[in-house]
Amino acid sequence: MTTSNQPQEEVFLAFQIIPRLKEGNNFEVVDEAIKVVKNANVPFQVVGAMETTMKGELDHLLEIVKDAQQACYDHGALEVIVNIKIHSKTPQATDTFCTYDRGVTKANHMFANKE
Repeated sequence: MTTSNQPQEEVFLAFQIIPRLKEGNNFEVVDEAIKVVKNANVPFQVVGAMETTMKGELDHLLEIVKDAQQACYDHGALEVIVNIKIHSKTPQATDTFCTYDRGVTKANHMFANKE
């Protein structure tokens, strides 16, 4: 039974992936991880070298992160550090300060509802 105090199913998930290689270019390996996100068919925003933000169902987004991590190993990483941030909210959060529903901007247009 869902109550109004439970978080909505859709969340924002931001992650940073840091592969370590014995030799080669870390940025090329990160690019492979970003390809995983681009091919996942979820709304996303790549924010420079620091993180990528996606919107969707939490378990699905976590699978995408795991696939991105594996892509790093598949392209030569010896170890991978993944930092994850999750923003969830209840339906009542739309009238609070901490929400992405404050309007569409150039920075967040890809997360706008397409209704």
